[in-house]
Amino acid sequence: GDDDDPNKLWCICRQPHNNRFMICCDLCEDWFHGTCVGVTKAMGTDMENKGIDWKCPKCVKRQ
Repeated sequence: GDDDDPNKLWCICRQPHNNRFMICCDLCEDWFHGTCVGVTKAMGTDMENKGIDWKCPKCVKRQ
């Protein structure tokens, strides 16, 4: 599929994933580099374990 394209651009920075930790917005389902949105891998895992939704900056602004 298209999601396997290593050159696909993601996040607010519009850069490839570069095998860095990424987090998916629960509203728009876009993917973001943890470093760009201030989320560490540990925080992401913690939210996942607790069933906490994460919203990207764009969605937070929209609400």
